Amino acid sequence: MHDAFKVYTVIEKLPHNIVSIFAQGDKLYVGTFYGTLLVYSVREPLGQDEAISVTLMETLKTFSKKPIEQLDVIKAVGVLVSLSDGFVNLHDLDSFALRTQLKATKGANLFSVFSRIEIQNGLIPQVITRLAVAVRRKMIVFSWQDSEFMDTKEFAIPDRVKTVEWIGTQKLCMGFDNEYALMDCKTGVLTPLFSPTSPSLQGALGATFETTLSTLNNLSSMATGGLMGFGSKPGKPLITRLPNDEILLGKENSSISVGVDGMPKRKNGIEWSGTPVELGYSYPYAVAILPRQIEIRNIETRALVQSADMPQARLLTQGKLLYIASSNEVWRLIPYSFPQQIEELVQKEEYEEAISLINQIEPVLLDESVDTLGRIKKLHAHHLFHTHHYEEALSMFLDLNVPAVEVIALYPAVISSHLPPQEVEVVSSPKSADLEAVEAKAKNTQPSIMSTKELEDAVGCLIRFLADKRQKIQRSLQTLQQNSDSFSYNHQDQEDEIEEKHRVLELVDTALLKSYMMTNERLVGSLLRVTNYCNLEETENLLLKHKKYRELVDFYKGKGQHRKALELLKTVHTMPGEMYGVRPTVNYLQRLGVDHFNLIQEFGTWILELDPEVAIKIYTDDEPEIDTLPRVKIISYLERLSLDLCLVYLEHIIHELDDQTSEFHNTLVVSYLAQIQRDSAVTGKDETVQKTKAKLLQFLDESTFYKAERILSRLPVDSCYEERAILLSRIGQHDQALNIYVHKLRNFQAAEEYCVKNYDSTDTTKNVYLLLLKVYLKPPNREKPMLEPALDILTRHGSHIDPQAVLSLLPASTRIDQLFTFFEKSIRESNKAKNMDMIVKNLLKAERLQTQEQLTFYRSRRVKITEDRMCPKCNKRIGNR
Repeated sequence: MHDAFKVYTVIEKLPHNIVSIFAQGDKLYVGTFYGTLLVYSVREPLGQDEAISVTLMETLKTFSKKPIEQLDVIKAVGVLVSLSDGFVNLHDLDSFALRTQLKATKGANLFSVFSRIEIQNGLIPQVITRLAVAVRRKMIVFSWQDSEFMDTKEFAIPDRVKTVEWIGTQKLCMGFDNEYALMDCKTGVLTPLFSPTSPSLQGALGATFETTLSTLNNLSSMATGGLMGFGSKPGKPLITRLPNDEILLGKENSSISVGVDGMPKRKNGIEWSGTPVELGYSYPYAVAILPRQIEIRNIETRALVQSADMPQARLLTQGKLLYIASSNEVWRLIPYSFPQQIEELVQKEEYEEAISLINQIEPVLLDESVDTLGRIKKLHAHHLFHTHHYEEALSMFLDLNVPAVEVIALYPAVISSHLPPQEVEVVSSPKSADLEAVEAKAKNTQPSIMSTKELEDAVGCLIRFLADKRQKIQRSLQTLQQNSDSFSYNHQDQEDEIEEKHRVLELVDTALLKSYMMTNERLVGSLLRVTNYCNLEETENLLLKHKKYRELVDFYKGKGQHRKALELLKTVHTMPGEMYGVRPTVNYLQRLGVDHFNLIQEFGTWILELDPEVAIKIYTDDEPEIDTLPRVKIISYLERLSLDLCLVYLEHIIHELDDQTSEFHNTLVVSYLAQIQRDSAVTGKDETVQKTKAKLLQFLDESTFYKAERILSRLPVDSCYEERAILLSRIGQHDQALNIYVHKLRNFQAAEEYCVKNYDSTDTTKNVYLLLLKVYLKPPNREKPMLEPALDILTRHGSHIDPQAVLSLLPASTRIDQLFTFFEKSIRESNKAKNMDMIVKNLLKAERLQTQEQLTFYRSRRVKITEDRMCPKCNKRIGNR
């Protein structure tokens, strides 16, 4: 509660029995039971400490013979309206002489006046005044346009009206014994409010059922019949006009606001501490006269703002000038200035009330140079935090865009220890000294002392706050970087701003990391695996303390601290857990890329020595970064380290990656030879040697990218005959290759297969079959000719050899019958070739004759070209071209 109004007693111990009061401007009109009208002049106080002055100007004892039941003023017409003796009378506003008595209002018990400026005919603003008079079971409406009387309308109503008030420009809200209704003064249609069958309630139930039902339940139970019942007991209905075409309806202890459409306008009604005798409104408060006191409540929050003892009070005026009267006493409630009220609310830490008050009043009533609402909301957020309402507090901090540093500083050292001391400071600006002191106190409050459960709740809310802040700052940072090429942008200012955002992101991410460690450690990895700005030293210490080695490796990697990451992996590889063994180090090295090749070699050595089978995957796995590594340097490095690993890598890049670099192919061959030589000297390695030899022969046979000349010089003289033969074939030394197969290896089948593979019918100068025949029949060192395998070659492949060359090679002792098959095949092949040549010759001759015939035909044709002939290509007449 706070002091919204200062209460003055302006009239006391009045001998007359007060029946009605009305105030306008500096005039207060009091109607008495005996028909006397008292007119007072009111002088407003110039300051808060000065009292209000009320002077009796006129006492009109003959104003009426009966009690003056109601008073009002129609300023545009210049009349004072009174209700007395069952009639509505219009008096001159200056002389108070009776102008007219509205005879149609005989039996009236209530009236309501409404004036508003309306645009008539689309252009001219005019004051429209309407006077509604309740007369038994009918409602009479009188209308004026400016000061000119317009018309009178009369509408039937179902019962005697107990209270009536205008809502909007054309509708009346009427209260009966135990019900309310709206009447359209254009059509006369009467709409019950809140009846189960009324359109207003049906619409409410269809659109906002929960809200409407909650509101009605707050008031009281609905009656089973009639228009609308707030309770089972009949009582006086109360209606008060609010701004924006809204009214406040009351029954029993409750009040609800309704719009011009008859729908509830606010989620909850007002609950008074007793049953109101009268209801009123003074911007922005609802006022109720209760049996022993008055209550003033915030129309938005429904909170009790102020109460005052006013025994026997039963009348009040509406609007800015708030007077309350008993039968012989009148009080005036003068509002304190809104800045003063707000300041008092802040001092009492009633921030919600202060915020509600600011939202309802016009900004012009506050200091527009100061963001009063924003500052109080921030104070409210701080207050909520220190009273352990963490979710609401953090939500408000987020809405207010409070710097993350200021929020983090509210937490204990376990969260905020990484903040520099100067991060949170009080920012002073023009405002009241008291408000400034409260704000400084809130911002300088030391981190809260929390229980474990409270800290967990507070940190959970902080995580959501920091995640949202992080996202917003990153978006802002991205926009800044995208605008870096703009000529209108000061690049130095931009760099400073980017640097500042990076600094804030570091504080945010570090706090977020600490929060995850406290509430949900599984989220730590997701933060550290993406781009983050966590403080290196703080994060390092925190993760080491909690033995979060995997997360620390990810963090090092994101920060480019690869050496630290690799050293950590080497340290923990013997510890049980997910970082055990060499595989984590292998995975890390695989993704470093060419820029860190030296680091890969340095830290790859210990795992290659410890587990070579797994470690070689640093260079052989299918990762894009591995493809960028320099293969020459890798081969050189592996050669020094291990011949076997070098072979694995060479086989990988040649067989799987299809690397056609000649040097790599040469190196693979040399490595095979070196491995054969090494293993041959070791007992029990025969099987391994044979496997390596088989791979070497297959590679020599299939690869076309190695340099045979270079390999030949590396072969031992007394072994590797098959390898030498393949290499000789590559450089075209077929005779030497065949000589190896025949004389060194004694493998005639291999020699024959060699000829089949290397025979080229287009190259008559190097007939491999003839060369093989020479090897058989002209052996070196005067050895005996090998006639039998030579005859086998002639029998199977004699068609590929010139018979004359064969006869010149065969020994004179060769029998003719041994050559029968050879001569038969040669003759058949010769005849076949001759016949094929004849066929080709005749076909070509026939083709020549056909071509000559076609030529003769086309030369004999004639075409006549005239100007009218159309071109078949462009479809235009030839004469126009």
